[in-house]
Amino acid sequence: MLWIKNTAGKPDAMLTFAFYSFLVVTLNVLLATFGTITKGEVTIQFIAMDAGAMTAYLGATFTAYVTRRWTDKRFGKKLKQESKEEEEEPEPL
Repeated sequence: MLWIKNTAGKPDAMLTFAFYSFLVVTLNVLLATFGTITKGEVTIQFIAMDAGAMTAYLGATFTAYVTRRWTDKRFGKKLKQESKEEEEEPEPL
């Protein structure tokens, strides 16, 4: 899967999920504005999502993204040091 890169240049699953969530909701709002599109005998009807469902969908994804960013900023250096220390430990004989 193609991940969107964050500001550090690393692939970021939560940023990708938040971006696509925003696109889905925005596309739904735009298509529901038209309501119905008819081409010849083919009719496509778009129904708007419930506002509560959209809020819950976007709220959960953006909260998860912001929480992960906050955790990285607060504990990022400590986690990097711990992972480096684990890499440097020699394997037992």
